[in-house]
Amino acid sequence: MDDVVRAALSAMTDGRCAYCDGYPLRATGRDEIDHFRPKTRIEFYGLVCAWENLFLICHACNSAKHDQWDEALLRPDTKYVFERYFFYRFDTGELRPAPDLDVESNHRVERTIVILDLNRADACKARMRTLKEIQRRHSDDELVDMAYRFLIPLCE
Repeated sequence: MDDVVRAALSAMTDGRCAYCDGYPLRATGRDEIDHFRPKTRIEFYGLVCAWENLFLICHACNSAKHDQWDEALLRPDTKYVFERYFFYRFDTGELRPAPDLDVESNHRVERTIVILDLNRADACKARMRTLKEIQRRHSDDELVDMAYRFLIPLCE
């Protein structure tokens, strides 16, 4: 059963981490099923098997998030547009809240970055490598398998 759930969750994100968009999912170790609202917290016990509470993520994001929870955390299934919420620093590979956000959205992005540790050193380096690779490639067909799809529009 675990393989069926894992395959379905992977199909939802095209084999990418639902939180950081890293590809392939096993780039940081193994892929893991995360309970968005932590199963260890009593108020979320009823969501342990709820489909809308499950996401397939990379080991690095799961290690960072662990059992942390904050209502402000951005949900990866809301199909938010990356550029609306995040600003990418080309010089460091870091993510920051977009400069034109309202106070609430800015807080949500900051909490998401902290809880998922999206600016961990290896993630910043990987984003910078990916950006260089995107800039080197030419056709959309060659970009399909790139990690960090949100960087592609920045190179166009």
